[in-house]
Amino acid sequence: MRIGLFGGTFSPPHKGHVAAAACFCERFSLDRLLVVPAFVPPNKADCEILPSEHRVAMCRLAFSGIPDCEVSRIELDRGGTSYTYLTLEELAMPDRELFLLMGTDMFLTLGSWKRPDVIFRLSTVVAAGRFDDDETAREMEKTREVLQRDYGASIAFLDNPIVEVSSTFLREKIARGEDVSEWLSDPVVEYIRKERLYDVYR
Repeated sequence: MRIGLFGGTFSPPHKGHVAAAACFCERFSLDRLLVVPAFVPPNKADCEILPSEHRVAMCRLAFSGIPDCEVSRIELDRGGTSYTYLTLEELAMPDRELFLLMGTDMFLTLGSWKRPDVIFRLSTVVAAGRFDDDETAREMEKTREVLQRDYGASIAFLDNPIVEVSSTFLREKIARGEDVSEWLSDPVVEYIRKERLYDVYR
């Protein structure tokens, strides 16, 4: 079984996330996609994070159009810092082939993550990014070469549709009461309004 993992804070999950996930599923012929909201991301340990029940609910709404997609609580239920290698260890089985989707920024720092050797032993890393940007493309190729040399990593690039938006940008717009329907699905927008999110969590 080919299983894809797509982790992140997802606060909120936007159309860029969904477009990358759909392209990931199609390109790698995944049997199942797990969207994995982090409990405490290592790179955001000092930030205030929206409670997990809201992020799970928004993910279920945002990714509902992708077949065989499930929002997993594996990192939320484990608690503590959400290290990717632990999640892969928990999911690894002899009949599973694991694929790990991440964006450009995460990929370029992957060599400094906790236990990258385990990550590369248990999964194929799929890096999504802007390959029409020559400088970014060169950085990603250089990073791939280093990781392949140091870890024997299996790495693929995903030339996915790019939606120019970040969750930080959206949280700031929502807090100011501005329209974000261009970047968020209608059900996610309605959930945020109903629950009055991001007026405190910025």
